Amino acid sequence: MDKNKKADILPADTEIKFSRDLGLLEATTLGVGAMIGAGIFILSGMAAGIAGPAATLSYILCGLMTLFTALSYSELSSSIPLAGGGYTFVHQGLGGYIAFLNGWALIFGSVVACALYALGFAEHFNPLLNLMVKASPSIKFSAFAIALVLLVINIKGTKESGKTQNFLTLTKVAMLIIFIGLCIPFVRVQNFVPFAPFGFTGIISATALIYISFFGFELISSASEEIKNPKKTVPKAILLSLFIPTLIYVAVVLVSVGILDYKTLGTSAAPLVLIAKKVLGDYGLLFVLIAGLLSTVSALNATVLAAARQTYAMGRDGYLPGKIFRLHPQFKTPYTAIAVVGVVILLFTLSGEVEFVAHLANFCYLFALILVNLSVIMLRKKEPRLRRPFKLPWHPLIPLLAIACNVAILAFMSPRTYLLGAGWLGLGSLVYLGYSKGQKETVEKHRRLKEILKRQERKEYKILVALANPKTVGMLMTTACAIAKKFDGEVLGLNVGEVPPGTPLRKGLADFSQQRLILSRAENIARQEKVKFDKQIKLSHRLSYGILETAEEENCNFIIMGRSGPEKTLEKILTTVMDIVLKEAPCNVAVVCGERMDQIKRVIVTATDNVNSQLAAELSPALVEKFGADFLIVHAIAQDAGAEEETLAKRWIDSFIERANLKIKCKRKILKAEKPALAIIEEIQTGDLLLMGESRGGALEQLLFTSVPEEVVEKISGPIIIFKKFQPQKRSWAERIIAGKKAKVKRESLK
Repeated sequence: MDKNKKADILPADTEIKFSRDLGLLEATTLGVGAMIGAGIFILSGMAAGIAGPAATLSYILCGLMTLFTALSYSELSSSIPLAGGGYTFVHQGLGGYIAFLNGWALIFGSVVACALYALGFAEHFNPLLNLMVKASPSIKFSAFAIALVLLVINIKGTKESGKTQNFLTLTKVAMLIIFIGLCIPFVRVQNFVPFAPFGFTGIISATALIYISFFGFELISSASEEIKNPKKTVPKAILLSLFIPTLIYVAVVLVSVGILDYKTLGTSAAPLVLIAKKVLGDYGLLFVLIAGLLSTVSALNATVLAAARQTYAMGRDGYLPGKIFRLHPQFKTPYTAIAVVGVVILLFTLSGEVEFVAHLANFCYLFALILVNLSVIMLRKKEPRLRRPFKLPWHPLIPLLAIACNVAILAFMSPRTYLLGAGWLGLGSLVYLGYSKGQKETVEKHRRLKEILKRQERKEYKILVALANPKTVGMLMTTACAIAKKFDGEVLGLNVGEVPPGTPLRKGLADFSQQRLILSRAENIARQEKVKFDKQIKLSHRLSYGILETAEEENCNFIIMGRSGPEKTLEKILTTVMDIVLKEAPCNVAVVCGERMDQIKRVIVTATDNVNSQLAAELSPALVEKFGADFLIVHAIAQDAGAEEETLAKRWIDSFIERANLKIKCKRKILKAEKPALAIIEEIQTGDLLLMGESRGGALEQLLFTSVPEEVVEKISGPIIIFKKFQPQKRSWAERIIAGKKAKVKRESLK
């Protein structure tokens, strides 16, 4: 794309993936950058005011408590390296409403945290500006401005923001280490007495305030789709991003309370600035102000990235409007998600209440982390074979300890925090019930249909063969195996046991010897043809939905079934199994008519102007090769057609062959008759296999009229295969009435 041209906006359903630009350094600095910000430059003084010198224990305790959750994140991130972080993990482990609430809480927590970091930036930027040019804009204005700048950087791309993050994080870590070294000579031991003036309650209360300082690992997992080799890189980055900041936190708090009285520290939103003024002079003050700017702006940058990715992940899964799912075609970033969270971030920067904002962010994060740890336990049960490059030790003790720690921290928050946090979760519940629940199902269905269409275009077939009649097993399996061999596919043999409506499905559990015999015969045919084969018995109140349900559950994209004879009018009204499957199947369908498929000498395809006939032609080489037969393509025209019409018909057949991409030798023939069905019937001889495209229309047309394939089937006893290509479309009211409601099904797998 020309970079000088404005990039066009891609539609929401355009498939476009994140580019993996972030390595171990970028991923680690993403987490460290988010952690070393508010925890030291804003909240450390408040923590000292709450716990006294024992605030150092609060940081150590918080690091240990967070380690349990970080280990859970490491396992989940290595096994599910997708954008969305904790939301994605809960979606996999718990799903539905719980996953939505988790994502809803994480987004709000990240947005509020961004506002906190922006306010922290302003607390350091304004004194620096005043020191340099004697100007001091309002705190809210400075916070608003830096938030806007970082939003623009993240829209431009993770490569640019990743480079920015590396510079900011490495620089501020180095500056903090220098600050600690310069301050050590000024530490006074007497400042540590009394060490815990507010007791254990003060230590835990301070822990509840500073918890946001230890949440950087969530930001790493949120960006998993942009990290190189995420299964190995993400766990390493998570543990590094917890270990490095914890050491720095403890060291900074030790020198802080060793230099200034904890009561004085507790009154400041920029405690390190007070220390610099006291012991390091003007140059030290300038040094700390710059370090504070770098720390808060890198934390803001990392959290904007996470909030946008969490929003993007929920939009991708259908929980939020589809426009949030859009990625910029040039920058490969979720620009709409960044814009949405950006508006909310900018609004929260106008609040100015640092302590309350920190508690509110912690409430949302802790709620979400409890669900993430539950997901680790659930996924171990649901997906025991899931590959886990990093596997946390002592399961389930670690996630249970993490849950207990998070609940304990929640208990020390203010009533106002509970009220607003619960209100946000309540609003999320209304959004889920009013919009997200139905949209999620729609998006999932749309995504499955897109995948089916792509697999069909690539001829990657997993074929479900509905087996019920012992007489047709040979024909059905011969057809399925021929297609599977040609296109390197696999076959699933299915027998559906029908249980009367109103009768519990378990009542249908009886002697399956006949069904097992049919499936065993099918398995022998597949073995002879050297085709991968599996088998299954399912109980259902309706045969048709037993077939359809299995196709969906087993990701089959081709159904082959038999038809014993022509339909009567009453059968059409009641809707036969074949009719329902043809109409409802989310994949290609082939109906095999007749009872024998022996000594095939010719394979004949009827060329008509519809996609079903095109599918028959595309698959015909598999059957031609199977039988070593001659190949003939026929096209019927009116009996009184002249030479010019016949010439046009021949050209049309050539075009049909080209569209079907047929590479094998074939003959062409123009048939003349009063009706197309009669022309085809007259052409068929003993030893012919006829391939046709299904041509029936809507429900009313099916009821009142007989289609060409039906006419041919009624007159010919030889083998005929009728194909129907899957095409997503809306059904008419008549079709919905005839199709009826979906029945419950139950499966018994045969190993």
